[in-house]
Parts: sequence; structure tokens; C-alpha cells
Amino acid sequence: MDELPLLPDDMRPILRDFLSGQSTLALATAGLSDGRPQIAPLFFASDDALNLYWVSDPDSRHSRNIEDWDDVAAAIYVQTWNWTGIKGVQIEGTATPVTGDEERQRALALYSAKFPFVDDRFGDVIANSVIYVLRPRWLRWIDNERGFGYQQEFTLPDGNGQSSDEGQPLSR
Repeated sequence: MDELPLLPDDMRPILRDFLSGQSTLALATAGLSDGRPQIAPLFFASDDALNLYWVSDPDSRHSRNIEDWDDVAAAIYVQTWNWTGIKGVQIEGTATPVTGDEERQRALALYSAKFPFVDDRFGDVIANSVIYVLRPRWLRWIDNERGFGYQQEFTLPDGNGQSSDEGQPLSR
């Protein structure tokens, strides 16, 4: 398999704009004990590094799966009934609870800015909930406006700015 390129700087604003315009990701997890897949739709916010943040109950099935096995996949896409309107991103990476106070506050600020109703209706619940982060290592950008089946695949550097050893997707 050919090595995939690192995400180029000129793609970052395109992806950031796309992610900021979408509300929901479909998060795919699997449990180590039973191997059963799980997909959960979740509101999310993203940062400039393309990390994805969401709020979940630690007892939900997808959260328990993440506790067992932090390899996850996600899809974020526009709703469309037109073939040329298919546009989205598929992501593989590592998901973990956010444990640092600074990152938690930053994630909550991003989430509240994207979903202002949360503060009014769910502020106390959110403040006492677990914030999770998906740190991407691979992504596929799909944009049928550019042609049927148009896609680009990239790896992303890990948190230290180095290319990840696990840069290849688990499956295609």
C-alpha cells in the first residue's frame, strides 16, 4: 500500500469550514469484549487541529467501548438527496476522555460557541459530563461536486507534530 501524504496546509481551512458548518458526527466504536460495532450520532465541535469534541455519558455504550478500545472512526457529511451534493469527511483516530482542565475548558468553549442553546438548557448537565476528543490520524475528504467519487486521503501528524506510525487506515 502506498504511503499517504500528510494533510497539506491548504486543506485545513477547507476542512475547518466544512466541520464548523456541520452539527453531527456518526461515531463508530467497537467493544473489545464482544467485538460488536456501535454507531452513535453526536453533536460535536472541532478545533484548528481538527480534533473533534463531544459530550457523552460515560455509561453509554460508545463511551464504554472507548474505555475498552480507543480506536474509532467517524463520518461527518451533509444531508443531500443529490449525487453531486455528497460531501463529507471520514476519519480514523484515537478517542479519549479529556482529562486536562485547560483542554476541557477550551473544548467546552468551542462546544458552547457552536451550540449556544446548550448553556441555557443544559449548562449544569454539560458542566458535569465527560468531554471526549477524537484525535484524527487519517481522513478521507469526499466531494462529489468535483466529480463522482472524488476523494482525497491524508494522514495527520500526532499531537507532537510528527507523522503517526499508524497513519494508514484500518480498512478501506
